[in-house]
Amino acid sequence: MVLQYPSNAGEEGAKRDSIYEYLKDGLPQNKMEEQKLRGLGDLLKSMSKEYLIKAEGRTWYIVPLP
Repeated sequence: MVLQYPSNAGEEGAKRDSIYEYLKDGLPQNKMEEQKLRGLGDLLKSMSKEYLIKAEGRTWYIVPLP
């Protein structure tokens, strides 16, 4: 689901807060909002290291397949 949102956003990309709004109902309910946002940010960074997505400023984009 994390990849689906920026993929649907296309060339416009997606901000972390928008991705969070899309995912928030599926995130653990026992954590505070700040913890959820931090966890999502960490997940986005991990996905970036695996070249699945990339960030330009605060906007996340899908990395096109070669």
